[in-house]
Order: sequence, then C-alpha cells, then structure tokens
Amino acid sequence: MAAGMLRSDVLVVGAGPVGALLACILARAGRSVLLAERGRLRPDAGSNPDTRGYALSAGSVTLFEDLGYWAALKPFATPIREVHVSRQGTLGTVSMDADSQGVSALGQVVPAARIDAVLAGELARAGVRLLEETRFESLAPAQRGRRQAVVAGADGDQRISARLIVAADGIRSAARAAAGIDVLRRRYDADALVFDVRPARAHQGRAFERFTPEGPLALLPQSDDRMNVIWVAPTDVCDRRQALSEFERVAELQGHFGWRLGRLQAAGRVGRFLLEQVRARSLYAERLALVGNVAHGLHPVAGQGLNLSLRDVATLAAGILRADDPGAREVLAAYAAARESDIDRVAAATDFLARGMLADGGLMPHVLGAGMLALDRLEPLRRFFAAQAMGLQPQPRHLLRALPAARKAAARRGATGRSRGAPA
Repeated sequence: MAAGMLRSDVLVVGAGPVGALLACILARAGRSVLLAERGRLRPDAGSNPDTRGYALSAGSVTLFEDLGYWAALKPFATPIREVHVSRQGTLGTVSMDADSQGVSALGQVVPAARIDAVLAGELARAGVRLLEETRFESLAPAQRGRRQAVVAGADGDQRISARLIVAADGIRSAARAAAGIDVLRRRYDADALVFDVRPARAHQGRAFERFTPEGPLALLPQSDDRMNVIWVAPTDVCDRRQALSEFERVAELQGHFGWRLGRLQAAGRVGRFLLEQVRARSLYAERLALVGNVAHGLHPVAGQGLNLSLRDVATLAAGILRADDPGAREVLAAYAAARESDIDRVAAATDFLARGMLADGGLMPHVLGAGMLALDRLEPLRRFFAAQAMGLQPQPRHLLRALPAARKAAARRGATGRSRGAPA
C-alpha cells in the first residue's frame, strides 16, 4: 500500500557518517531534511559490530570542532603523535611526528561505532526526520524544481518530493544507479581483515604502516592501549587467516609486524572488508549529488577515505547554505568543480600505494626503498607529505558560524510546515 507524499528541501539517502553529518548540518541551518536509511541507527556504540577505527586527519577534526561535535568524540579519540612507514625487505623508512610539524597531533583515531553513535543522537536534536529500514526503489525526472524518489519500507512504498537528493548510500549505491551515473570500478585482488590487538608495550600514540609483498599492514593507536589492525592480503590468504584461531592469527601478525611493541594479544572480533576502487563519472545529475563512497570508493591504505568524504560534506554544505535553491544546477556544478582535483589526487595516491608498493622484483624494491630514505631525510619534502596526511589543504571552514544566517534565510523562504515532511 502506497503512503502519501512527503515533501522536503533535501532527501539524504544513507545514514552513515557522511550522510548523517550532512543531514545534521543542513537541518541546523533551517533546511527541511529527510534521511532514509536501509538499516537502523545505533545510538549505543556497544551494539555496533563495526570494529574499524577511523584515522581522522587534523582537517577532519577541525570540521567536527567547528560544528560542535568534537567534544562528544574527544573522550574516545586517541591522538596520533607519530607515523612510522616501512617496506618489508628494504632499509627505507619514513617517520613523521607531531612535534616536528608544530602540532599536538597528526590526527586522531576514533572508533567508527562512536562516530555513528554521536551522529545518531545529533540527528533528532537537529530536526532531521529519519526513515529507517527503507530500501531506495526509484527516481523520477525533475519537475518544477523538485525530484521524486520512492523508498520501500515495512508499511509499503513511500514517495518523497525533494528539491535536492543526496546519495550517500555506499559504494554500491542504489540512488546513484537510479540516476544513471556510471562508475569506473577496479576490484583489488585483496580484502582487509580488521581487528584489535593489545601490545605488551604502550603504543604512545604511534601509528605504523608496513608495506609487505601481500599488501599494506597498518596498526593504529586506540584507547586503553589497544591498536586497530588493518591487514590487507589476497582473498585466499584472508580466507585462511579468518579461519585461524585468535591465537594463531595474532601469532602470524607478529611474524609480519615484528616485536617493536612486544608481544601482541587479541583484543576483539575480526571483520572483513572487500576492497575496490570506485569512481563515479559525474558527481551530480539533475537535482542529485553524490558524496562519500558513492562518488569515490578508495583502498584503505593511508586511511584517507573518510577524510576525503568529509571534505565532500563540507564543500556541498557550504554551497547549499549560500543558495536559495539547494538543487540548482549551478550549485551542484560548483560543488563538482571544487571537489574533482582533490578526489583525483587522493585516488591516484592511494592506488599507487596499494599496487605500486607491491613491486617485488628487479630494481623497483630498491628504488622504492631509496625514495623512502630520501623522504625521511629531506625535511621540506617530509613536511609537505605530513601536511597532506593531516588534511590541511584549503576547505570550507567555520560552518557553525554560517548556520544562524542560513537558518534566518530559510525562515524567510518559509521552510516550515508542510515542507518539513508533512504529507502533501
């Protein structure tokens, strides 16, 4: 049975950290926002099975600070004070530390479950209307400045009319497919196992990235002196390691990582993630924008995926807050133009690190090792790469200051009543 029409300024599809944060920003600015999510939100972090830790760059932390959300995340955040990069089989290493960059931390590691929980709690306070356990079904052409979508739920199909639809529903986005936006897809011959370990010696805020012939291995500092392991390897190797006991898996990890932190002990369940690079051929269509993994799915090496996505959110939100019509073509074209070079740069860099660092024959290992030695010894070059890792490139700032003015403008436009999601 079909329900009545819901009307909204913006429909966000997908309530992960990218979609939820964008929905909060826009609703706080006075826009009427509907957020459709295929699952249920988890305001209790303890009920979330996601074992990942997000390495937030300094730029991403600044965005959360500007919006007033960092205070709730900070108690669970672990500062990265040093990053140590090495390549198995070569002498070259690179070390970057916060002191040499003149900052208190190069970034912060926050459990994914904590970010989800904080944003789930903020949605209601921001005034976002949430449609949980819904499946995106279809999209109609725009008419009279609006576009209609259909989502399916337990009570039947629900039609939604919005001035802008934002697809934030993941790497296999149904909203992107409905809009007819093609993607370039590269499946890496590898998956990632993710789990926590507890080292015998305190990590002291050190993060490690080790490139092995199988793929990159990263250990990120977490609270309670745990470390989050992201272990990339060919799919058959992941099959074997996933079938091992905790003791056997950690013993094998110890053999690859070494003993610099003493003996490692298992400290949590293991998760597995398929790895592929996905690039949308366009960041927008008629009254529809793509953000996050919908636009650019990346290999997890160097931990840049969420940071890149948060810059999407900041850029799109800033454009919408300045505009009378959030879905106007010029707004979406400006968003795409502002984001393309950053996406291209990060996608190329992560792809090289994922595939180029696997070279294991001829002169290439020695060239890579010499390059890492040079990077470690040339201070200006190391500073440049540290700045890139911290996400300090120009990005929209102080969105919080823009919210009151945007809310007043929304009130003048009459963004209340039926546009807040009431049936037409």
